Amino acid sequence: MTEPATRANVRYPIWRGRQTVDGLWLAADWLSPERRSERILREWMPGCRAWRFEHGDVLCFEDPRMLQCEFAGGTPLRRVGAHGLYAGPLTDEERASLAAGDVHLVIGGQLQALHFAKAQALDPSLVIDIDDYALHDTYDGRRSLALPKVGRLTAKPLREVLGDKIPPPSQEREAFLRDAAARGAGGNADGKAVGEGFSSRKPSLRERAVGTRDRFADWLLRRFPGLAGGAGGAPSGRGSGKAPNDRGGGIDGIVRPRHRAVVPQRWRDMLVRFAIASRTSRLIGMRHGAYLRRLMEQFDRGDLNEALRNALPIDGSGESLGQAFGAPGRRDSLRLSQGNGAATSIDFGDSARDRLRKLYRNAFEQLDRLGKIDEAVFVLAELLNARDEALDYLVKHERFAQAAELGLSWDMAPDLIIRLLMLSGDRERAVLVARRDNAFAAAVNLLENGHPQQARQLRGEWGQALAEQGLWLAAVDAVWPDPQAREQAGRWLLAAEAAGAELSARALVQRASLLPDTVLHYAERIARLADPASPAAPREALGRDLAEVKQSNSALRSLAAQVLPALAADRAACANDLQHGQLERLRKLADDPWLSADLPEWSLPTSSGRRRLWDTMGALSASVPDAPGLQSPHDVAALGDGRYLVALGEAGAAVVDRSGRRVRNYAVPAYRFVMSHSGQVALAIARRDSVSRIARLDLAHHEIADLGAMPLQFFADRFDGIAWSVVSGERIMVVDAARASLDVLWSVGDLGGPVVAAEFFPVEESFLVRGDREQVVWRYRTAPQRRLLSRDPILEDGRLRQLHPGVGALPLQLTHDGDGRVSFRYTWAAREFQMQLSAPPGELSGHGVIPLTQGCLVWLRSERAMRLHLVRPLHADVAASIDWPVAALRTREYEGGLVLFDHHGRVMDIASETSKVRTFTLL
Repeated sequence: MTEPATRANVRYPIWRGRQTVDGLWLAADWLSPERRSERILREWMPGCRAWRFEHGDVLCFEDPRMLQCEFAGGTPLRRVGAHGLYAGPLTDEERASLAAGDVHLVIGGQLQALHFAKAQALDPSLVIDIDDYALHDTYDGRRSLALPKVGRLTAKPLREVLGDKIPPPSQEREAFLRDAAARGAGGNADGKAVGEGFSSRKPSLRERAVGTRDRFADWLLRRFPGLAGGAGGAPSGRGSGKAPNDRGGGIDGIVRPRHRAVVPQRWRDMLVRFAIASRTSRLIGMRHGAYLRRLMEQFDRGDLNEALRNALPIDGSGESLGQAFGAPGRRDSLRLSQGNGAATSIDFGDSARDRLRKLYRNAFEQLDRLGKIDEAVFVLAELLNARDEALDYLVKHERFAQAAELGLSWDMAPDLIIRLLMLSGDRERAVLVARRDNAFAAAVNLLENGHPQQARQLRGEWGQALAEQGLWLAAVDAVWPDPQAREQAGRWLLAAEAAGAELSARALVQRASLLPDTVLHYAERIARLADPASPAAPREALGRDLAEVKQSNSALRSLAAQVLPALAADRAACANDLQHGQLERLRKLADDPWLSADLPEWSLPTSSGRRRLWDTMGALSASVPDAPGLQSPHDVAALGDGRYLVALGEAGAAVVDRSGRRVRNYAVPAYRFVMSHSGQVALAIARRDSVSRIARLDLAHHEIADLGAMPLQFFADRFDGIAWSVVSGERIMVVDAARASLDVLWSVGDLGGPVVAAEFFPVEESFLVRGDREQVVWRYRTAPQRRLLSRDPILEDGRLRQLHPGVGALPLQLTHDGDGRVSFRYTWAAREFQMQLSAPPGELSGHGVIPLTQGCLVWLRSERAMRLHLVRPLHADVAASIDWPVAALRTREYEGGLVLFDHHGRVMDIASETSKVRTFTLL
């Protein structure tokens, strides 16, 4: 590798001072190979090259660098002419004595020449240890403005569902009545039906009187538009169809029923009284009676096509807006209505309704005998409002696709829709509905009776959905009945065992139940759990699951016998909350007579210091340290086991322990978190101008998935791991946040204005919509199925209103006097409350209210300090008072308590079950 050394008297063997340097020599006699590699990596830039020789390494720069030679980190090398690199300023005589080479060094007073061809080329990237670094795909900017796809669950038009056998729309109309919804008028001026032909016979006196009354009724209907009632052709005998103002909220446009009280329209009641007083009601009654006679005559003479076009629905499930004054109009076509909204009604009496019901039933039976399935479905669904029977009728004739589309249109039970979609072969949409409504279990039960193949397919999708939610134990239970899926179930079980102390302990119970032969390999872990000196929380989780097992085997009995003594000791020390029945079931499960003899009678002491935050009378007092932390968090979420997920903006996300020290980093921008119910999955949100970048964090396997970006006005800070509620593009939507496609599972548009405020709670969501004339609060229930609870306008009375679960917009008012007393007034459950709150020292400079699930947090700020009050509205008292330094404060609720934090890195965690307070700062 080197030429023979030449002994020579070299006057200046190295370069000194500030020089233009072309490379470095790193000698092996004073640097180890690892240290030399570190030096090369530190100095490396694109275009550099490196070689390893027997006595050291050479690093060549692409471009010369100006360096102070004494601090260069190696022996500087300079290029002299075309003779290569030199370690010192040799004279011409000294260079003449050198042999040819690429690098010339002076080592031990001897000149040596090195040749790159005889050296080993180095790749510094090979020395970088990347095992502990997370590798992520590059963010795809092409999806930055892509909106979620809407329409995969949108129902087809019902006329399209029924096909071409339904007659096309007719041009004929009733002579005395036009369609009220289309034209806003009640009828024709001449009182004759279009297409009825005219007679040359002079009308009699009675006929002229009847015609006069009809013309007066027509004038009344034209004078008061909307009296006819009944959009789309005919009002219902008991209310059906969709109210004109009832905007749809459904799966990508599918109209969902509005489950709220419908108040009859007052103007209709006033006109009813006017009609009775003026005897106009007799004219209206005559028109309704004439309509009934014509309709029944059409059925009696067997003119089903025309009778069905004129028939009105009965036995509707919707509520009535009030009396309809006009006669129902003739249908343009035999189309089925959608939804279960409110409509006007005509009260023909029970006898007439029974007569119509019998006529409709006879028509259905006749159409069924003729094999006219579409028309028969129309009678069942539209006229008799027997929609369940209509779907059963289609299934009987194996028209699964039609039945599924109608089920979607009518917003039937999710398990029924899923079953029909699976039977029609539309597995993709069936899975979307199941993921939207979390209805896998009921649908699998329906399919297993007669359709095992479809049930097995849906069971696999069920397990996958649960795994995406971080519910690995539930995923194992879901797919275990299918032997072909047990290999995947085993992988999910391993994932649960690696996902935290408590979940790992619970996974042992499932392993002992399903794979008892493998429990022998977990003897060391079981021994640690059975040690009373180990943490009590994982052992309590294991004990609770053991107490719920339905079957017994040797592995479960052994597991119960090993951990029961430690569980009993924990209970005696108030370290767990196991009840007498649970401990007794564990004793029976262990089935160990010697253990039963040693165990004393169960004594379940109650901890004197235990108190529930929102249930116990008397205010809890707490404070946070004044010293700030080293990190400035944008969001903090509790993960359990004393761990917290912290959003650090562009610096990424981090998991910290209960002392505030980092234990893991996630290289993804994070300003807000959306936490799953399982605590194993989170969404990291980073605002990018008009859109927000969304990344999905798997906190158990430490993986990151980029979901792209979308515009977000508001979004929920919790989700079930799949369905995530957002407000985007002036629409309320639920998107599938487990997949990069962000499929829309449910949406509501056309709200009457923009959404200006939104609050998301565990079982309720509230949206404040600003309309042209007023603001309206839309309240939705989220479980078990998403339904509209109310849609109420806000009265402008000068008071602040805060969206809150159970009450919609909570009217409240904060006032303070010069003596430092603050009065908090609000309206709750139609009652006015007022309470006094203590303020921090100094003059108040700000105040506000943050809504919480079981109450609210009122914050009061002065120039020197802040005081926080957790208020129980129904009791008008304070659950906790907290002193806090002046800072920008934020809160986050979770299932077990409340986290408060500020931008200076101070964090407080209050457990709702015990009122235990934990404070720390981020380091």
